[in-house]
Amino acid sequence: MIVPKTAPDSDVLPLERFHKAIECLKSAVRLENYAEELTELRCNGSSLRGVCPVHQGDNPQSFAVYPEPQRWRCFRCDRGGDVVDLAQAVEGHAELWTAMLSLAQRYSIELPERPESWHGHQAHKNKVRQILEESITRSYQRRLYKVYSNYLADIGDPEAHRREAADFWDTCYRVGRICAKRRMGH
Repeated sequence: MIVPKTAPDSDVLPLERFHKAIECLKSAVRLENYAEELTELRCNGSSLRGVCPVHQGDNPQSFAVYPEPQRWRCFRCDRGGDVVDLAQAVEGHAELWTAMLSLAQRYSIELPERPESWHGHQAHKNKVRQILEESITRSYQRRLYKVYSNYLADIGDPEAHRREAADFWDTCYRVGRICAKRRMGH
């Protein structure tokens, strides 16, 4: 079994990594091998023909697999593509990446992984996001307390005033956290 693996590239864009994963998968899984698992194929010149596994028709000539360019086409349901597109169509995947994962798992193919630098960057972004969320929460807490703490003036007992002020401060924090999460799109 061929298990292609690319070297981690920290300066490669995410979309390029996605395309690298697709190419890795397409180079390891031959379309005709996958199609043979789905339908019986017969040689017909430069193509292999069979019943379409996508729409489950009855015409043994409607589905064509072209081994040289690694493409398929169904002339009845008017669909076509590569091995990943076929897996997506036959297995009913809503997203292309789930079809890729299905093929990778089925054929024991190790897809290229994200580099360690990416994981470090994500951890840093999460820390910054938490600090920012806490800062916004505290800002809302101070504003809420300042605007709505007037009712505390009516409490005469100093100990009751202190307890009520502390409870209100904590409540303002909880409301501030909700506001901060909404503001940050969580």
